[in-house]
Amino acid sequence: MATIEEVDQILGDLLARLGELDPGTRSLMPTNRTIEARCPDLDLVRHARWRDGQLEMLDQPPSRRSDIRISIASDDLLALHRGETTFSRAYAANRVRLDASMTDLLRLRAVL
Repeated sequence: MATIEEVDQILGDLLARLGELDPGTRSLMPTNRTIEARCPDLDLVRHARWRDGQLEMLDQPPSRRSDIRISIASDDLLALHRGETTFSRAYAANRVRLDASMTDLLRLRAVL
């Protein structure tokens, strides 16, 4: 199993990647959403806010339920990060849980 420090760094990196999208892909994303990235086996959660094409990491959870919620076990997250699997394979194998509106899911598909 991965350590909390490893997973914390990777979750932060993955969320930060959303902030580095090219302008074409960035235009596909919604204008204002809160994002929660969770690693349940380590009880680790990170929050971010996507607003007008910019990603802001949050120190505290939002006051309401996040619009986009991603949940993945630590070992699966490490496999994704190392390139041992792809997001689509992990999602198809039910190793990643993604909760969002249908519109957000379609938009995220282009990004992930």
